[in-house]
Amino acid sequence: MEASTGAHQHGHGHYAHEKTDAGVHNVAILAGAFVGLLVFGLIVGYGTYRFMYTPETTTLVPSLEPSRVMPPGPRLQVNAHEDLNDYLQEQEQTLDSYGWIDQGAGVVRIPIDRAMDLVLQKGLPARAAGATAEGGKPALKSPGLGVRATTGVRSEP
Repeated sequence: MEASTGAHQHGHGHYAHEKTDAGVHNVAILAGAFVGLLVFGLIVGYGTYRFMYTPETTTLVPSLEPSRVMPPGPRLQVNAHEDLNDYLQEQEQTLDSYGWIDQGAGVVRIPIDRAMDLVLQKGLPARAAGATAEGGKPALKSPGLGVRATTGVRSEP
């Protein structure tokens, strides 16, 4: 048997480890290149900053409140819930009250409950069989069609 010398041979007489360490000279050159590249990048960045930098000219702006002018309408609703309640209350008042729609023509508005009672008592008006609708077409004979949606009733003079 061969005597072991402490170095293992691998294959055809080649050693399985490095024979020497990395040279200090080569590591110093690589480190210097990195530092040089870092310094070069900082110099270029600072030069670009100085080239592109323009100082702001700040002037104090007086308070905006006195010079504020409201734009023309329509504006945003400040309180939509209250506006909706006001609108619904106004519509309810219109449906539940008497009033003139066209005083000159004698057309009035009556409460919706009263209008429904009158329709139940008298029925809806129907056109005569020979009557024509707008545009010269024959009028529909169904008593429910062709009636205005308003609750206006002509008052008797």
